[in-house]
Amino acid sequence: MDEQTVRFHETNEGRETQQGIAGFEGLNALFFMGALGLAMILFRRFSEGPGASMSMAALIASIPLVVVSAYVFGLKQGKPKSYDVELGEWLIIKFSKAPYFSPRQVEPLALPWVEDAKKKEDV
Repeated sequence: MDEQTVRFHETNEGRETQQGIAGFEGLNALFFMGALGLAMILFRRFSEGPGASMSMAALIASIPLVVVSAYVFGLKQGKPKSYDVELGEWLIIKFSKAPYFSPRQVEPLALPWVEDAKKKEDV
């Protein structure tokens, strides 16, 4: 009589999936959860009391969620690791109208063999 055996195959699905919530992956999910917590605090603050407007409270509470979503999906998720920082530096340099590699930002090189060669040429 043939005895059937159960074959076990290791699957690593837990390691292969990205951890996230609501489309935010990895550390970006923490930004989203922080914005969600701030949104709840703002909603509670502006929705209680006499004369409180629920629509105004919802509008104010949505600001952190919109800002974090724009930041994460525009500058973090799916981009190189330091994309947001480098873009910020580039924008600051462009708006200040300073050349990126101007003599003020580049330190002069003092190489003894170059200085010796210049002195020999002058003689």
